[in-house]
Amino acid sequence: MGLISELRRRNVLRMAVLYVVAAWLIMQVAGVLIDLGSLPGWVGPSILPLLVIGFPIALIFSWFYEITPEGISLEKDVDRAESITHVTGRRLDFIVIALLSAGLILFAYDKWWIGPPPEKSIAVLAFENMSGDPDQEYFSDGVSDELLNVLAQIPELTVISRSSAFSFKGKDVSIPQIAEQLNVAHVLEGSVRRDGNRIRITAQLIEASSDSHLWSDSYDRDLDDVFGVQEEIATAISDALKLRLKLATGEVVQPTVIKTASTAAYDAYLRGRDLINRGQNAEGAIRHLERSLRLDNSFAPAHALLAIAITYNAPTLEEARREAISHLDRAQELEPDLAEAHGGRAVLARYAGDHESAIEHARAALASNPSYADAMNSLQLALGAVGRFEEMEATIMRMAVADPMNAGTRFNYGWWLGVLGRVEEAHEIADQLLALSPSAGYWAHAQTSGIWQGKIAEALSWALRAEAAYPANRRNAYTMQWFSWIGEYDEARRVNDERKYVVDVAEGRFDEAIDATQGRMQLNPESGRAITAAANVLYAAGRIDEALPLLEHTLDFAPDAFFVVSPIELGIWPHRAMMRLALARRNAGDEEGAQAAARKTRQNREDLHAAMPATFAGNKFSYETEALFAAFDNDPDRAIAALKSAILRGLRDPGLFDDPLFEELWDVPRFTAVREELDAILAAEHDKVLQLICFNNPTPDNWQPLPETCEGVVERHP
Repeated sequence: MGLISELRRRNVLRMAVLYVVAAWLIMQVAGVLIDLGSLPGWVGPSILPLLVIGFPIALIFSWFYEITPEGISLEKDVDRAESITHVTGRRLDFIVIALLSAGLILFAYDKWWIGPPPEKSIAVLAFENMSGDPDQEYFSDGVSDELLNVLAQIPELTVISRSSAFSFKGKDVSIPQIAEQLNVAHVLEGSVRRDGNRIRITAQLIEASSDSHLWSDSYDRDLDDVFGVQEEIATAISDALKLRLKLATGEVVQPTVIKTASTAAYDAYLRGRDLINRGQNAEGAIRHLERSLRLDNSFAPAHALLAIAITYNAPTLEEARREAISHLDRAQELEPDLAEAHGGRAVLARYAGDHESAIEHARAALASNPSYADAMNSLQLALGAVGRFEEMEATIMRMAVADPMNAGTRFNYGWWLGVLGRVEEAHEIADQLLALSPSAGYWAHAQTSGIWQGKIAEALSWALRAEAAYPANRRNAYTMQWFSWIGEYDEARRVNDERKYVVDVAEGRFDEAIDATQGRMQLNPESGRAITAAANVLYAAGRIDEALPLLEHTLDFAPDAFFVVSPIELGIWPHRAMMRLALARRNAGDEEGAQAAARKTRQNREDLHAAMPATFAGNKFSYETEALFAAFDNDPDRAIAALKSAILRGLRDPGLFDDPLFEELWDVPRFTAVREELDAILAAEHDKVLQLICFNNPTPDNWQPLPETCEGVVERHP
């Protein structure tokens, strides 16, 4: 009998696997307990050598001894006919599976259970407006904002971001409860009373565990001295925390506050920032910030914030660059390390596809303000876009600590888990989101079910609830696609008036779709989105020669960024668009250009896969792309196999099979069989959707199907 066979018979190999898994789990548990303070720090370094020493001992024991019904015996003393090593082996398999399951639970715990609050941590709540005038809310919020930004400059101090700290504004929640949800040890709260040119600011620093005051004070000043008051409060808090927490040795860090020569400029700046923070009226915010700069053109934060507002509001990238860069240059000329200036450059660079610059500027912004949530978001998006996925995930974890009430962070992480095929974990994240934002939680479930699992009825059930929680969700393109894919075209058209042409294409109404997209392009002749839509519709209609110049023109908008696929957008669309261009060039007789487009697309896909984590085995978009490559190469076997794999991973778009790239396969029986397989899945989903919306509508008060949709549908009971 060979050595390997004997090792298997004696369960030595199983013991090796069991020991490694158990040792890893022990180390993980020890790490968590050490972090919690339940174990002394020397335990971790001591465990590893002991586990290493124990490994050969366990293997030797497994070789020389055997478990029998009577107990443990030497292997040489056990009759082979009475040996139960095969039974023991199965038990070891079950133990390994159990330990791996425990490891997965521990992984989720370690990822998302943040643990006890750091002692050196604080949240600055929105100061209460005591002026008796709701229109002064922006001013009290502005004072709180500035104190938060100042405290973020103190080394060693963890400061919760604005969006999470302000999420409790106007809510009847106790300080200990707020601290628990934000995972902080201290809370700063206060009030602002403004009366003409006089202000009274009251602030108090609270220790969350005891709900006791560490420090409090009140300040009565002229409005002209608001900057001095903020600096005075920040210094007092810094001193209190230094004494209490030993934040720094030696000289006290002197925080700096925003200053301007004009209090009217500061007031206009606060009004503009308030609108941006609320996500409301970008044009109004721009007007306030422009007024601020008319009053004081040397006010660096106003320049930076105006650039950010322009970038978000500009209709084209070129216009954003033209108007925003001068303000960013001026802001950094005045204050080279201003966090908002670097943050604005990060956003602009990311929009332009210059993700390396976006990373550089986002890191610079966080060096000045570690709690700058927008900079963290720019950083994680840019890192993902260049394939630095481990750093991206670490940044998302950092965001979860700095901005724990931000639903967007968890939403993006849930999408990332779906990309990796970890759909159960993605649904767990969606469950967590339900407590933070019902709309985000419902929609996270919808995306995971519909995009990554192909469960259209389940996805629509979640999507309808998302709409009820936040009606703007009804405009979502995925909801429209799901209705369209199952053949409910009239329901799909109700979702989004601006994208009805997509439904027309799915239904084969190409003339209507062409008229709509050509009209949009004429109204916005320099809009990349309008040109791309017109190109795609012409291509789908088979008018590929007319689509070619438009497809070529799309490269003019962001040639370097065309292939970049962020973790939030990981899909086929950039690859599909370039393969359409390749086919159009081939049809026009430009085979060299066609191959060049295909080569560039293949290289991008290879780079993307090489950068993905080891857990990534290929999602549906990856297999869709592979099918397009195979069709372009006239390799029907590979194309059909890739399409079958894509269906297994959630492909539900029947329109993919109508892509002219597959024209040579349309009459091939094996291709037709795969399409019929998808049609059967869609028919089953259609039936489930009709049962859902006609008889089990989860939001009947918010949305109802068209009467003709349910005409003749018979309710089925389980």
